[in-house]
Amino acid sequence: MEELLRTIGICFVAGFMSMMLKERAPTISVLLILFASVMLLTKLFYSIQLVMAMVQRFSTFLPDMGLYIGTLIKVLAIAFITETSSHLLKGSDQVLLSTIVEWTGKVLILLIALPIFYELLQLMLTLLPVAP
Repeated sequence: MEELLRTIGICFVAGFMSMMLKERAPTISVLLILFASVMLLTKLFYSIQLVMAMVQRFSTFLPDMGLYIGTLIKVLAIAFITETSSHLLKGSDQVLLSTIVEWTGKVLILLIALPIFYELLQLMLTLLPVAP
């Protein structure tokens, strides 16, 4: 929670400073936002690295979870890239392209998740009693 509030605070301060500098020094305004974005993304990737290490530790206790963990990581990466791209496109007034990116991400997530869904269905069918 503290990390989220710190990130939001940095975003608000950088955004406010950028708005104040935009008319007098637009280049510095853009550089300020670029620096803040790179700094926050670096912190985000460090947090993702910590989560990945924790997930790998969990996978040692459950050896069959490798497929699920790999799929989860792929889905999270697709969701992150899709959401970021969609917001960038909406910010540049490209709503149609943003919608296409969102739908493409949803379809890719569905395609990745279908094998797990199929495996769960097979598991449920093996648990059902056989009819005489």
